[in-house]
Amino acid sequence: KSTMPDIAKSDISPNLDRDKMFNELWWLNYCFCEGVGIGAVGNPFFGGEAVNICLHSRCEMTDVGDPFCSNIRVCLCITDQCSLPPAEGSPICVCFNKKLAGGDGWSGQQLFDWSTSFGDTFWLYYIFCMGLGFSAPQANGRPLFAVQAKELCIKGGTKLTTPMEGGKLCSMVSTRLCFWEQCALPPAEGAPMFVCFNLLNKKGASAKPLAYGS
Repeated sequence: KSTMPDIAKSDISPNLDRDKMFNELWWLNYCFCEGVGIGAVGNPFFGGEAVNICLHSRCEMTDVGDPFCSNIRVCLCITDQCSLPPAEGSPICVCFNKKLAGGDGWSGQQLFDWSTSFGDTFWLYYIFCMGLGFSAPQANGRPLFAVQAKELCIKGGTKLTTPMEGGKLCSMVSTRLCFWEQCALPPAEGAPMFVCFNLLNKKGASAKPLAYGS
C-alpha cells in the first residue's frame, strides 16, 4: 500500500518527522519550501524518504552482510537481480532460460511489496550471482518500475507511484550525519518559510545546534 505524499513522517526513524523538525530543529537555512538544519549525529546516521512527482524513494541504514550487496530491479519488461553472496538456490549458469549448472533458483526475493521467484522470469543469462531476464510488463504482479539495492550497511529503493497523490509535487524528510533536511512543494503547513542561522524561527526559537534527535 502506498504511503504517498505528504511525507510528513517516515517509519525509518521517529526523528524523521516533519512537524517535530519544525518545532525542535535548529535551522541553518530555510527558504519557502525546503531547508537544512543541524542536529545530532547517529539517530540515524543516514536515512530518508522522498516523493518526486511519481517516484517514491527510501534510504536507510541496515546491518552489514546477509547479503553484503544485493540488487533487484524491474523496468517494464526487463528484470535483473544480483546478490553477493549468491541468494540461496541460485544457479551457476543459465543461458536463454536453460539451466546449465547450479541450483534450481531462488525464491522469495522482495521488491517493496512484490515477492518473486526465479521461475517467474525468462532469464536471458544468469551467472553465479547475477542475471537479466524478460517478462510481460506487470507479469506475476510485478511493478512497472521499481528498484531496491543494498551495499554493505546502506539500503535504498525507488518505485513508481501515483503522480501528485496528496496534492504535492515533491515531499521529503532526510538526514546525513548532522544535517537534517525537509522539503515540500507546495510548502508544508507550519513550515518556517524564511530562516537563516535559526533567526526568525518562531516555532524553534530556543532550539540548539546538534540537539535535535539526541
